[in-house]
Amino acid sequence: MYKIFINDKPFILCKPEEAATFSADLEVLMHPNPAMHMDWIRAIESAQHKGTCVICDEPAVLFESVKANFKTIQAAGGLVFNDHNQVLLIKRLGLWDLPKGKIDQGENKYESAIREVEEECGMKELSILHEYPCSFHTYKLQGHRFLKQTFWFKMHSSFNGKLVPQTEENITEVKWVNWDTLNPNSLDTYQSIREVLIAAKNAN
Repeated sequence: MYKIFINDKPFILCKPEEAATFSADLEVLMHPNPAMHMDWIRAIESAQHKGTCVICDEPAVLFESVKANFKTIQAAGGLVFNDHNQVLLIKRLGLWDLPKGKIDQGENKYESAIREVEEECGMKELSILHEYPCSFHTYKLQGHRFLKQTFWFKMHSSFNGKLVPQTEENITEVKWVNWDTLNPNSLDTYQSIREVLIAAKNAN
């Protein structure tokens, strides 16, 4: 199964046995013509659309076909926990988010994830515990479509200094939030980030 967020709405590619778990609000396409995938993408980009679930026998093959319509960008970030079971959140462009950013040339995903957290939050003493599933979302820039694949890591830090938001990246606030009481469903965030948090909750 693959899930791509287009304008913060899900575009899901899955096998028939995986489809029952998804919202009834989604448009469902059964074994559709793969040549139509740009039509599906344009439809989801419209303001009124709630998302699409494409049911097919080979989601991986269809996913590669869909990817060909985008320039793929790889990024990495982290869910950072401290000694008090708090998780680090940032506020970017008015919504709560997780620290992440593009993988630079010559970096691996682990190095990038740690660097991005350090830069965006003004902190140190980070260690990676394990990797979460990656996420996918799209955006448009100067008439081109981009697909961002973000690698996520569970991290730990004993840092207790002052957190400093990276304002040049449109970050206005960084704070620790109690993990046990954090409710991803009520958090004012992007749907793609909400699902990362829910997956982390389910993994703990």
